[in-house]
Amino acid sequence: MSGDGCDIDAAIAVYDQHARQLAEQWSAYANEFDEFLDFHRPFLPDAGGSALDIGAGYGTHANGLEGLGLEVVAAEPSEGMRAEGLRRFPDSKILWLDDRLPWLDKVAALGRRFDFMLMNSVWMHLPPDFREDGMAMLASLLAPGGHFSVLLRHGPAPEDRPMHESEADPFLSLAKRHGFICLERVARPDEMNRPGVSFTRLILSNTGQD
Repeated sequence: MSGDGCDIDAAIAVYDQHARQLAEQWSAYANEFDEFLDFHRPFLPDAGGSALDIGAGYGTHANGLEGLGLEVVAAEPSEGMRAEGLRRFPDSKILWLDDRLPWLDKVAALGRRFDFMLMNSVWMHLPPDFREDGMAMLASLLAPGGHFSVLLRHGPAPEDRPMHESEADPFLSLAKRHGFICLERVARPDEMNRPGVSFTRLILSNTGQD
């Protein structure tokens, strides 16, 4: 595997090792799902629709989406995070898959496209050499007329987790080449008040293209 691939493995190893600690840390600072829902409501499918959470972490958003009556697939490469999700939401019907960008082989093997996709703070872990393939895969998984919500993390990386540039303009340029259009772009502060860290929330669609 290339050095870039090793960067991904190194980040996953940290999430494995510290899954419960990180989940507790994030859940203490993260906004409740109700706030997520207030912003995303216009972009979510009706009950019975499908959703894919890419880099689902411990599953808080996947569980919330399932609670809306959606059929949810959660792609999460960290075994520790998947275990934490199953511990926290034991009655959930989420389909958890050990899968990662840029390939998302197991998601692709389902042979389906999703009405709504979510990718929170994942892109910074994907090395630049993998991003063209990653965006192509993402475009292939969104159903015509669906919506794709992306949270991009900006700023310095933690010492234990390799991260790459994930600014909004390069991401949007690449997304446009793969048929996405941007419907919403919102700058967000870091709720944990880490120096130099901020976020951008994007809502993309594919304008109903097959």
